[in-house]
Amino acid sequence: MRAPGWTRLAATSVAHMTEHVYIGIVTVALPVIAASMGFSMAQAGLLVSTRYFVAGLTNLPSGLLADATRRRSTVLGFCLAFLGLGSLLMSFAPSYWPLLVFMGVSGLGTGGFHPQSIAILSSAYRERRAFALGIHDSAANLGEIIAPLTIGALLTLTDWRTTLQIWALPGLVVGISYALFFPERKHAAAEHGARAKGSFWHDVVKNRAVLAMLFVSIFRTLGQSATTVFLPLYMTIYLKLPVATMGFYISTVFFFAGISPTFSGWAADRIGRIPLIVVGSALAGLAIMAIPHLTPGIPLGIGCALVGGLLWALRPVVFAAAMEVAPPELAGTTVGFLYSGNMGLSFLAPLSAGLIADAYGLPTALTFIGVFPLLASIVPLGLLRSRMRAV
Repeated sequence: MRAPGWTRLAATSVAHMTEHVYIGIVTVALPVIAASMGFSMAQAGLLVSTRYFVAGLTNLPSGLLADATRRRSTVLGFCLAFLGLGSLLMSFAPSYWPLLVFMGVSGLGTGGFHPQSIAILSSAYRERRAFALGIHDSAANLGEIIAPLTIGALLTLTDWRTTLQIWALPGLVVGISYALFFPERKHAAAEHGARAKGSFWHDVVKNRAVLAMLFVSIFRTLGQSATTVFLPLYMTIYLKLPVATMGFYISTVFFFAGISPTFSGWAADRIGRIPLIVVGSALAGLAIMAIPHLTPGIPLGIGCALVGGLLWALRPVVFAAAMEVAPPELAGTTVGFLYSGNMGLSFLAPLSAGLIADAYGLPTALTFIGVFPLLASIVPLGLLRSRMRAV
């Protein structure tokens, strides 16, 4: 590819990395906030669930906008700015309910971001879509590596409120920079607006292959969203590990989560999407269920590496599979549809896992979370069997 093409991929990947830096608020800062303000596990789970719920409501409108506007880069930049604003507002929250509202503000940025970024890359790299989306995801997971280490260090130096104020800067700076300096040169989405609106029901909602990927994406995200909340809580509250040690283990998760999507995208372009989804989802579920049985040290580190390397690797593969069976002019809408489903429903996982943790303990909650990826491995088996019959 020519240099400008790679520049677009690099810029969008940096933006995605920045968007996922804010996962650090959930993985590292939330246990400290919960302990400081005396929240129960259910209250902590509801905070994260609110973020995912708002993001789910935002995704589909953002997808429709991505297919209708010529300014996707500007919209993407505003989404990052909302994440920075949400972090800043949370730092001033005096009690639980304002904190819940401000967590919802950050959900606006999370929900609006992905339809823009994935539609931009899908248009630019159609022949190597899974690979481009894999790099896009690897960059995001790099942000999730940076976040635990950086926030963990900040929390040892200052309080959580000052940490969130400092954490507001990346979203504001990168968001404004992307909007100003990386506009798309050519974007024909506005020309497809009427056609996209007329075909959304038939080509996306009633498309059985897209629906299968929707449910795979939902179950995978249920597992991921709950894992990012309750794995740190399990280490901090149940195992009583120091925050810095917990941050190291979570960084291990996100390190392997960071490198795996590039390899899974490369493999999916060669061996197919569905077999990779079936096997990877099943192994991811088993890896999460194994965590409560591992002792701190090398065994727990290996478990964290497997969870990150298996669960996070599947996202670009799922989206590449969905977008290949939907019309190209509906790229943003398809992404919005999938993210609306998986974020709109993924709020159920942290909340339900929180209730189980309060009733039966954190190890049981982690075992429960592992069921979601196992369900994701079952959904596409029908598609795999139909393809085998066709051969």
